[in-house]
Amino acid sequence: MLEVVFSDSVAGTMAVAIGHKGYLGGATSVIISDTDGTITQEEVQKFQHQVEERERSGWENSVPLEGNRKNIINLPLALSVGKISETGIGLERESALSLLMSIHPSMASDVVAELLDTSRKSYAALLEQVQHGESIRVWVGREPDDVCGLYWLMEQLRPIGLEKLDVTLVELPSWEARPDGCIVQYHGWGEVEPYHLGRMGLPGKKLPTNYLHSLANRWKELQYESSLLRAVVNGKLVSVPETLYDTFILRELSTLEDEFKEAILVGQVLGKYQLGIGDGWIALRIEQFIKDGLLVPITTPSPNAPIYHRILKKITR
Repeated sequence: MLEVVFSDSVAGTMAVAIGHKGYLGGATSVIISDTDGTITQEEVQKFQHQVEERERSGWENSVPLEGNRKNIINLPLALSVGKISETGIGLERESALSLLMSIHPSMASDVVAELLDTSRKSYAALLEQVQHGESIRVWVGREPDDVCGLYWLMEQLRPIGLEKLDVTLVELPSWEARPDGCIVQYHGWGEVEPYHLGRMGLPGKKLPTNYLHSLANRWKELQYESSLLRAVVNGKLVSVPETLYDTFILRELSTLEDEFKEAILVGQVLGKYQLGIGDGWIALRIEQFIKDGLLVPITTPSPNAPIYHRILKKITR
């Protein structure tokens, strides 16, 4: 079975999960907010021990994720952004990825080349094996890139014959109750610990042919609409204006001083609203605010830092 995912982080998590049946060990980090300096080193060690024990218990009680790491099909194409008129993985995807990665100027070209290489190799392996009857299990969260990936994939596989496909969909639950009584909320598969994947992959749903056709047809509709941005709104994948997330950015901008660290604004938007998007699109919209005269940079980031590692100033009109 081919395991289809749409991000490097999920592919990495799955690579760790496949084949492991016991505690892996290794380095463990604990992040603690200690604004008044009252937490002792003994308490830090206690917290770290609790985290290690939780991970040990997680692996010991896990359902193994059976399979082969070679069967992980990783398609980190960021399909919620950019033009989507082409078939396969071509210049439009390169342009979209280049736009998103432009906020990391020192590494953009290398990262884009790596993402495209990973995607094209995975895509070629997928087409070859599916044509020989290999089944597919697609792991989809609520992030726009995941949902777009599922729809896009069905349209790419249409020429093979959707009626010939064996497709299982594993949808990320919005929340779950853990045995220790903790309620966990998820926004993407990348947030799930590797030892949970085997269990969470069990309730996958076989997708009937008519449903596969509906997904492929919806992608064709989105291509015809020719928007540069797509999002999941009320459970439906739709074309949206480029300004969709501006309200959230402006809301958080209003809470900051006239001069502020741009990274704080980006972090507040991503952390508070859980929009299912990365820092790239938020930073690009802030760039547009600068072009529109709402903000002005008063420092420049270091050569190896993202563009949003700088101080901005609000412009009063």
